[in-house]
Amino acid sequence: LILCPASLVQQWQERLFSMFDIRTAQYTPEQDVDRVDFWKLNPNVVASFHTLREDRKGRHDRMLQTDPWDLIIVDEAHHLNFDEAAGMTLAHRLIKKLQDADHLQSLIFFTGTPHRGKHFGFLALMSLVRPDLFDPRKPVDRQLSLLPQALVRNNKYHVTNLRGERLFQEPQVTTIAYHYNQPEDHFYHMMTEF
Repeated sequence: LILCPASLVQQWQERLFSMFDIRTAQYTPEQDVDRVDFWKLNPNVVASFHTLREDRKGRHDRMLQTDPWDLIIVDEAHHLNFDEAAGMTLAHRLIKKLQDADHLQSLIFFTGTPHRGKHFGFLALMSLVRPDLFDPRKPVDRQLSLLPQALVRNNKYHVTNLRGERLFQEPQVTTIAYHYNQPEDHFYHMMTEF
């Protein structure tokens, strides 16, 4: 099961097929009805977590009545936020529900922004990946050393294609001294005073 924003569903389907010859079904609420067992008919599914997160018309019950997922991938996983004051997002709650029902074996999150400066939300996200290691209600200092067991940081400049060729060039950084001319300097000081 691959969960991602709606705008990425088709891209996931196309890439899985073109790169790995994996055929997936796209989840739509119209196909997921009582008389048709969508989840048993489709072992590989790409779904928008914005659609699937809400338990409308028993869709979560039908998910839980089928076989457990061997792998769930969540792209843009920072959307599975858990704010200390506001509580869990519906997407976070869905993954937690599957986890509590022992309905997933492996979980992988992809995100470019796992930590938004709030330790509670970050540790809540990590607790979905490794509930045995992380708990947002425990002191953060004790959990930081555990991150390498569950988190892989990847710099895009290390990404290669299937032939091992780098896809991105490292930026060439040079320092250039710059000075304002008189009108720019005047404008800068005027804005600063304002």
